[in-house]
Amino acid sequence: MTEANNPADKPAEKEGVFDSEKGGHPKRATMANFFLALKHINDASVSENVRQRFSDYVTIGLVILCILSLLAAVSIQVPTGVRLLPLLLTIGAVVFYIINRLGIMVSLTHRQALIVWQILVAGFWLGVTSSMLIMLLVMYFFSRPL
Repeated sequence: MTEANNPADKPAEKEGVFDSEKGGHPKRATMANFFLALKHINDASVSENVRQRFSDYVTIGLVILCILSLLAAVSIQVPTGVRLLPLLLTIGAVVFYIINRLGIMVSLTHRQALIVWQILVAGFWLGVTSSMLIMLLVMYFFSRPL
């Protein structure tokens, strides 16, 4: 069976998310696809045939450590230079996470790899613009006289 004809490769189509239009092109229900994708990811994460690697547990631990260190940096009175350390740790953890996950792209088809890459780039830009917005809001509120 070819990849295009394999119904197991199309879980969204199998569940009726796509409606055919006059031209035969699929119509995508955005929110339905979003929730089906979340359900599919959840099902895959608890699947018996999916094994977690040691580096997966390391990155989960790093995320928890980063959250705790960032909370400590903003709640404990420490010098400004020390407050930058949790941020550097967080950036390092994110880079480590991305490097570990990019290796799986070689097991994907070209189309799947391109889609994953586009989602990764979109996530990067969301992070960059969100960071800029937060930085500007903090500068605005802390530069105003009380």
